[in-house]
Amino acid sequence: MNMAPIPVDEMVDGHGGVRPHWRRLLGAISDLGHRELLERGRQMARALHDQTGPIEGAAAGCDPVPLLLTAQEFARLSEGVVQRARVLEATLRDLYGPRALLADGMLPPALVYPAPGFLRMGGPVSGAFLNFYAVDLIRGPDGAWHVAADRVARANGIGQALENRRQMTRTLPELFAGREVQPLSPFFDAWQDSLHRLAGLPDRNPGLALLTPGPRGTLWAEHVILARELGCVLAEAGDLAVRDGMLWLKTVRGLRRVDVLLLRQDGWTVDPLELEGGSTPGIAGLLDAARGGAVHLVNHPASGLVEAPGLAAFMPALARRLIGEELKLPDVPALWPAHHGVDALLAGDRSRWWLRDSACTRGASCRLDRAKDSVLAALRRTPDRFVAVEALAPSVMPAIRPAGIEPGAIVLRLFALFDGGGWQVMPGGMARLLPDSDLPPGGPMDRARGGHSITKDVWVTVEDSRNLVGIAAPPMPVLTIRRGQGDLPSRAADDFYWLGRYLEQLEDAGRVLRVLTRRVGRIDGSPRERAELETVLRLAVQIGLLQDESMAGAGFATQVRALAAVTLDAGMPQRLLSEIARVSAGLRDRMTVETFETIVQGTDALRSQLRDARVTGDAGRTLERVGRVTDSLLRYGATISGLTAENMVRSGGRQFLELGRRIERAGAILASMALILRQKDVSQRGRMEGALRLMLELSDCAITYRSRYFAVFQPAPVLDLLLLDGGNPRGVASQMAMVAEALADLDPSDGTGLAGAAGMVMERLHGVVDDVLSAPQQDAAAAALPERLLDIHAGLRDLGQQIARRYFVVLTSPRAVGGLRGVDRGEAPDES
Repeated sequence: MNMAPIPVDEMVDGHGGVRPHWRRLLGAISDLGHRELLERGRQMARALHDQTGPIEGAAAGCDPVPLLLTAQEFARLSEGVVQRARVLEATLRDLYGPRALLADGMLPPALVYPAPGFLRMGGPVSGAFLNFYAVDLIRGPDGAWHVAADRVARANGIGQALENRRQMTRTLPELFAGREVQPLSPFFDAWQDSLHRLAGLPDRNPGLALLTPGPRGTLWAEHVILARELGCVLAEAGDLAVRDGMLWLKTVRGLRRVDVLLLRQDGWTVDPLELEGGSTPGIAGLLDAARGGAVHLVNHPASGLVEAPGLAAFMPALARRLIGEELKLPDVPALWPAHHGVDALLAGDRSRWWLRDSACTRGASCRLDRAKDSVLAALRRTPDRFVAVEALAPSVMPAIRPAGIEPGAIVLRLFALFDGGGWQVMPGGMARLLPDSDLPPGGPMDRARGGHSITKDVWVTVEDSRNLVGIAAPPMPVLTIRRGQGDLPSRAADDFYWLGRYLEQLEDAGRVLRVLTRRVGRIDGSPRERAELETVLRLAVQIGLLQDESMAGAGFATQVRALAAVTLDAGMPQRLLSEIARVSAGLRDRMTVETFETIVQGTDALRSQLRDARVTGDAGRTLERVGRVTDSLLRYGATISGLTAENMVRSGGRQFLELGRRIERAGAILASMALILRQKDVSQRGRMEGALRLMLELSDCAITYRSRYFAVFQPAPVLDLLLLDGGNPRGVASQMAMVAEALADLDPSDGTGLAGAAGMVMERLHGVVDDVLSAPQQDAAAAALPERLLDIHAGLRDLGQQIARRYFVVLTSPRAVGGLRGVDRGEAPDES
């Protein structure tokens, strides 16, 4: 009976002792203890969540115990990684060029042509295929490192590695005490320099962009970190366009040239004009622009071919053929059944091998000794569709689990960069704890079963090592002073605009809910009280807070249950918070850490509080809880408003965020005033006074009005305060003044365009107030205003649509939540 080999323990030497470079770290771990380490790990997970937001695909956290590599061991690994990158580049050069490897029988066509990474392109590739490379390594039972997989199409994980190091430094400084670890930042500096050098533009600042599938992609957090570190614009396919053979980024000031594009989506999706495409949008004409040298692609989309798992069986021969060297870093042993023989493979120890799809990294895999008859039949029928990979037992190291410190199997990922003069390897990396050691080497390991994976920081000691030194940074042109919003992508401007609108909708919903809560259960039976409640209920229905007005005549307990239901998971505030979280995630690279973390933490806390605001048997306590939720909603909005005012410059993202807020607030005031003035018999003195009080209360202007006019309520003064007073931050005039100022800043040459349209709104409002003030019966004149106010509201909606057509790109879906006011709701803007 064959015994499974015992995996190597990373901390233990061949004689059962602890390796010297681990001893000091183990002492620090012992001093902290399991409980403290577990709590520090949770702190890092929370910090990662606050940094990236609730993004699908982000790692669950960083295990507190890092993987240690000595400088000597890392140097040996680096030599092997660099050599391997050279072999892969040479392989791609041949397969997309003379194809001598295929003609000479060095590689089988069945491995190359069916591979998803093999692209049938219409011309040669200019420049290098590989500028960046990652490799997954497993330490086998023999103590040697083996290559489990090459990662070139996207080479993900380096952003996670950098964030792991930052969180480890902040959260576990005790582990760094008395120990020097090679830093990661010089590698990113060299990477950024290499991108500038690749652009080859000494006379102007090059345009760098990172192509991402967007916030809904599973690797959005990684893309945000990379864009921030490398100084790239984070762009989706819809943000980019090829014009006149060049790649351009759509910004609010027009098109900006892109010289280097980092690809972070599957190669076959990047250009639907030449390639088969997929569900992820691409950029028509991108490959033609790259062939002409107008844009450099990093990595080239055709480079994904060398990720085919079956290539591992041919790597030693490829190294000898293409660079005349023996591999320094061997692959996990692999057999090509079509060459080795299926009978010979099946006659041996089947438990030793995994069967994998030879061409596709995402293909199904299974242990050979557990293979179904249908799989074995397919193996005999088409052996070139499979590759047999040895089932190496990966090394283990301590991992902090809830039950204690336990051994966990790991795979190590290292990253390499071609800086224009040669390859260099980042002195560190990312280790991933495997959810199950019984996995195929090189298979998908991005997620644990039942949740996100746990990663580890990788430390490289500095003893007897050289510092990372790249070639000299390229000369940079002198930058022209700029004080505008710069090259804000249209989609980012669109997201800021709708973030402002969603924040204002949430605040408006909170104010309506507060007014409604104050009136529930306090009806004395008078017509005035019933009329006010019915009016607020109609307003709540109009903005989507409630579905109907049936609770007007219901009892106190029924009314409380209806209010409490607003705060449940399906309620409007919860939906708005979900939209705020989603849009904010897409703007992570455009916000300061403080602003983003405040939005994320505040949104999480509010959503949790809303879920807890359940109906209880005690109606009074339930109503009190709803009141606390309402106060939290309003404090959240005020906090975000103050933070953006203090932390964001008055251009770019803040301009569009303020445009969204101001247009939304002005529209809400006009729509609510029109609805209140529509109530039956509002022209009667008592009814009109109640309507005026309600308008002031909803706009939070009651104190200001009383300080000016005491207890006398008349339509003209109330309308002046809410519509024309530029010093009232809750009035329409101040909103429109900020809208006009922002629009004028965005396009000073526009003349009487959009900014003029904002001015026209104010002219019409002046006419409204003047007519009421001069009327012999102000109450009757005010009661006749709803249609005029709604016409002005429609003009405001048209202004919002004009802003969308001028500055934003086409949306894939309408930006709408529930049955809100209808201001620019569900109408996709034209392409800019």
